[in-house]
Amino acid sequence: MLELARNEIALASDEIIRKVLVHNPDIARLIYNRRTKGDEGIFAYLPLNLRGAMAIVSGALNGEAPDAKMLCRANETPAAIYVWLVFAPGKLAQAMHCIFECVDELAPDGCPIFSRAVTDHAMRLNRRMGFYPAEDTYPGAPDWLIMTEPTKDNRVEHEREGKKVEVRCVRTIAEFMQVSAVRAAVYIAEQLCRYDEEYDGNDFCGTQFLGLVDDDAAGCARVRYFGEFAKLERIAVRPQYRTSDLAFELVRAAIDHCRRKGFRILYGHARYDLVPFYERFGCRTIEDRPAFSFANVEYREMLLDLDPHQDPICLSSDPMKIIRQEGYWDDLGPLECSIATGSDEAVAAVANRMKTLRA
Repeated sequence: MLELARNEIALASDEIIRKVLVHNPDIARLIYNRRTKGDEGIFAYLPLNLRGAMAIVSGALNGEAPDAKMLCRANETPAAIYVWLVFAPGKLAQAMHCIFECVDELAPDGCPIFSRAVTDHAMRLNRRMGFYPAEDTYPGAPDWLIMTEPTKDNRVEHEREGKKVEVRCVRTIAEFMQVSAVRAAVYIAEQLCRYDEEYDGNDFCGTQFLGLVDDDAAGCARVRYFGEFAKLERIAVRPQYRTSDLAFELVRAAIDHCRRKGFRILYGHARYDLVPFYERFGCRTIEDRPAFSFANVEYREMLLDLDPHQDPICLSSDPMKIIRQEGYWDDLGPLECSIATGSDEAVAAVANRMKTLRA
């Protein structure tokens, strides 16, 4: 991963990196995709002690050969954090959520976070996340240094630890009723939407997603399908679960679902204040289309280019897979289960077929 990064940006030498990792082996992290089970990038940071924090704002910290005396050990809480490297080709926006989770663990009470944007895209992304020139706070700081100051009171807290977060495609009336209850609580009771605006007649022509936190109906989303694109909409999370990761998991689940169905474009209407949230996933506003309003709320149109799935549902897919339940294409469907109950030979046939498909 480092060799790939070196093709695009200047990095410290392998010798320096090894010395830093000996001092604190937690400094380098792989960005791992749980769904594809693949490494998609690398994140490295310098946990600065007070001496290191003073050095970075004065310009005395050498990022190419940092002095270990300025760095915290693995069990020490840093006075400041310097983002040493973020390399996630095509996944930078999505990776930032994971990176801030890591920072939350390193400094649970908050601390200044410093960075350096080496590309225009990285600078735009950092600005959307609240980074600003460090010299605004520390006169005399290098002009390339940017920073943000999350605190215990204003940082986004992801209460993932100890909570089971799950997103599933709705298959039963009971699950759909849970989705309806969440939307009624959020859109009708909380945001005062009219009933006929919220339940718009499109609930039976798309895929519903139910979000659960510790098995409680906590959030939902809906996807509808058109010839050239899929549309993500009706994302809602109940107030008591908005500090969890559920909103992120709902969007990720919808993106993966659309990729599996073969779509290459995801479209949506983002409430104006939530545009930065969707930009974390790589979404972009359609610049030549003006903002528009409905229900007294301003929205922007957004697009996300979807990477092709490695195993999309298409005409060449196995016919038994195509008729399986929506979103559960890797599980045996009801018809296959019915076949399997017929005889030992049928059971063996299905088992052999599944073994062949996996191979």
